[in-house]
Amino acid sequence: MSPRPRRGLTLAEIAVSVLLGAIVLLAASRMLSSGMRTSTKGSAHLTNVQATSLLMSQIEEDLQRAVDVSFVAPGVPESSVKFVILEDQDGRVATSAIIYERAGDPQGIKRTRDPGGGAAPEVHAFCRGLKVLDCSFTRLDLEDQRIGFKVLLKTGTYPTGSEEFALERFILCRNHASNSQSLGWQTP
Repeated sequence: MSPRPRRGLTLAEIAVSVLLGAIVLLAASRMLSSGMRTSTKGSAHLTNVQATSLLMSQIEEDLQRAVDVSFVAPGVPESSVKFVILEDQDGRVATSAIIYERAGDPQGIKRTRDPGGGAAPEVHAFCRGLKVLDCSFTRLDLEDQRIGFKVLLKTGTYPTGSEEFALERFILCRNHASNSQSLGWQTP
């Protein structure tokens, strides 16, 4: 018996092989693109959380040092706020006006510190590159004439506002004279 001559691949076998290869490549590319979308979404959310938390921290620090909040009507949510804080300037106690206001998308929220006395105001933008979905400051006058603020910050990814993150916090104005008794401080 003589060995049969070997035949080559038929067109049908080549077509099936190409089809199987294409299916495997399509599945692999879909998995990679899905992984990239998830990574991008997670990164955007973390950026929102970090930027919003930093802003809330700064607002909390400023409101705790507030000594004059008479610019804000009690019980009315405002999109911007102005108050006066005590701070150390060159070894002496001084006051500065602090203003928080929306700077427009995607500029975030602007904090202006005006030390007065002819000095130039300092301006810093928080949450730059994000869409500010909500920003409200509500002065709350509590019993025993204590004063605090309810602050709501809600941000999202620019320009659609997706990946929303919100923080809401009550902040007591610790330096305000009306709160000295509630914190156990002694007044002369």
